[in-house]
Amino acid sequence: MLELNIEQRLKRIDENVAAIKRMMEELLNMNKTTEGPLANDDNEIMTVKQVGKYLGLDSNVIYAKCAKADIPYFRIGKGYRFKKADILKWMEEQREGPELSVEDYVDKYMQKHVLKG
Repeated sequence: MLELNIEQRLKRIDENVAAIKRMMEELLNMNKTTEGPLANDDNEIMTVKQVGKYLGLDSNVIYAKCAKADIPYFRIGKGYRFKKADILKWMEEQREGPELSVEDYVDKYMQKHVLKG
C-alpha cells in the first residue's frame, strides 16, 4: 500500500467529515418528519416505567422528579402518567437550560451507589 502524503490524508479526512455531516443531516431530517424511523405518536400516554426507559433513567429518578414537579405529569388515581408530547417538549427545554443541576447529580449518584448497596 502506498503511503499518502499529508495533503492526500487531509483531503480524505475532509471527505469523510463531509460524508458524516450529510448522514447526520439526513438522520435529523428523518426524525423531524412523521415518516422517519424514530417518529412516534406524540399523543401516547406513558407510565413511569416507560418514561424511565425512554429517558434512560431509573424509575425512582422519575418519581423524584415528579415529587419536585421537575417533569410534566398528571395522575390517574395513584399512578403517574405522562404525555409523550409533553416529555419531548420538556426534553427540549432541558437542552436549553443547565445541563445538570447539583440536586440532579446528587440524586443520580444516590440512585447508583446508596440504594443498590
